[in-house]
Parts: sequence; structure tokens; C-alpha cells
Amino acid sequence: MNRTKIVATIGPASCEPDSLRALHRAGMSIARLNGSHNSLDWHLSTIKLIQELLPNVPILLDIPGRKIRTIQLAHEPCFEAGDELILTTDLEHDGHQKVPVSYPDLHEDLSPNDVILADDGTLRFTVSAVNGQDIHCRAEVTGQLKSRKGINVPQIELRTKKVTDRDRTMVKFATDSGVDFIGISFVESANHVEMIRKLTTGSWPRIVAKIENSGGLKNMNEVIDVADAIMIDRGDLAVETNLESVALFQKQILNSATDKSKPVIVATELLH
Repeated sequence: MNRTKIVATIGPASCEPDSLRALHRAGMSIARLNGSHNSLDWHLSTIKLIQELLPNVPILLDIPGRKIRTIQLAHEPCFEAGDELILTTDLEHDGHQKVPVSYPDLHEDLSPNDVILADDGTLRFTVSAVNGQDIHCRAEVTGQLKSRKGINVPQIELRTKKVTDRDRTMVKFATDSGVDFIGISFVESANHVEMIRKLTTGSWPRIVAKIENSGGLKNMNEVIDVADAIMIDRGDLAVETNLESVALFQKQILNSATDKSKPVIVATELLH
């Protein structure tokens, strides 16, 4: 039996029976679903399909948690370096004129010259002005801002609740649908893990705590103590801390988790 397992994220392109069987033959050990994308109906049908086709393959459902994202956009703007882009906390917009983000207080937390990173740091913006709910930004690179992409602002501390109403809905869904693991984003304390555990049956689904920012690194030992498994999200960790130190942080987390006999998933941006 291989000691190193492969977690494969299942999406619309791979949720058909033939694709799932092929992934399993190729070495998929755990099937992961990203709760930030698609509807609960899609997730439920995919969970049932995996349970029916591959009953011995555990399922991990990542819940959105405190991560800031762009919302589902009708228009995904393209831009050149130097162009202006407007982010907004007004969810009435659809991307044609302004791009809405999921964190309602972002406009209150930002000031001119602050840096905003998007899509695991591949896009970079500098805030030029904040007018009401609108955040005027200058694009530092050429690119396209797509739907449901992560937004990182490392210099601010999020004021959102550790456990949101959406999280409660997703945890109940995960428990009712019989998934094996729940992934929690941006975990920074043991208390955060325990708050999620209280929403489950207590022992199932198991909880995977994602360490992906400086708060999680600072308190990693207490997080590892109470979680059932750990995920190192290299993408967010790189932009929330610094790219040069990700390999060192990864080794620190791996060593600490191994000392406590907790499994670790090393995730995202391995080959980027």
C-alpha cells in the first residue's frame, strides 16, 4: 500500500462515471469537492455517484469558510497592466462595470496604495481610491479576473465570524450526505476547529484544518492537536505570507503533524 495518497478535485469535467473510474485506476485515493463552486444539488448528485461507483474512496468536501472570493460573474473582465478595475462590495453588479467580492467589509478595511492579490497571487492590484463600496484599483499585470476566484489582502485581519451561516449550511449538508471529511479554510485557532466540530455528529465527518495564513502558522500546534487532519494550502499560504518561505513552512507543518500522528495533505500550486 502506498503511504503517499492522491487527493483529486472533482469538477464538471470529471464527474462522469468513466472519468471517475479512470481517476481511481490512475491512483486517486480521496475525491475532493470544492464547496465554493457549483450548487448543493450538483454536489449531492456527485457525492451519490462517487459513493455508488467507488464506495471505498473517501470524499472530502471543502466548505467556503472565510475566504474572500469574487462572486459568480456574468462578465469576467480582461485588462492590461495599468488599466483600472473596480471591485465592489455591492453584490448587485455582475462584472460588466464592477466586480463584486464576497467580503462585505472589504471597502472599509482598504486604503489607497494597499495591495490586493487574486487567483493565488497571479493577479496583483494596487488600490488607488475607495469611494463608498467601490474599490478603484490599478492592475499591475495583464490578465482576467474570473468568477469565484480567491482574493487575498494579507495586510488586513478579516472581521467576519469564524463560522458563517453558509458554513453551518454546508456542514449540515456534508453530515447529511455522508461525506468522510470536511475541509475548513483559513483556520487560525483550536477554537475555530471545535466550533465546526460542534455542528457535526462529534466524530463524523472528520475535520481537515487548512493552514494557509500567518495566524494558522502561529497557532499550528494547537490546530494540529484538535484537527483530524491538516491541509497545507500552498497557494494561499504563498500570498498570505511570502513565496520564498513556503517550502520551509511546509516542512514545519509536516514535521509537527507527523510528531502528533496526524495525516497531512500538501495542496495546490505544486508545479505552478
